[in-house]
Amino acid sequence: MKITKVFFFLTVIGSIGYVFRNSITKMIISVPQLRKWGVRIAMNIPFLRNKMIGSMFK
Repeated sequence: MKITKVFFFLTVIGSIGYVFRNSITKMIISVPQLRKWGVRIAMNIPFLRNKMIGSMFK
């Protein structure tokens, strides 16, 4: 029963995040400190780092 509730709440949170992803992204981009942290986290992920670096020097 508890596992079902956990999955239900995770699904609800994921759905809300997906629906409002554009407004959440705009909010994060508008705050300089959050933008800085976001770039730092993205640069620690090899796939994203390679995609970003590759697109910068085309």
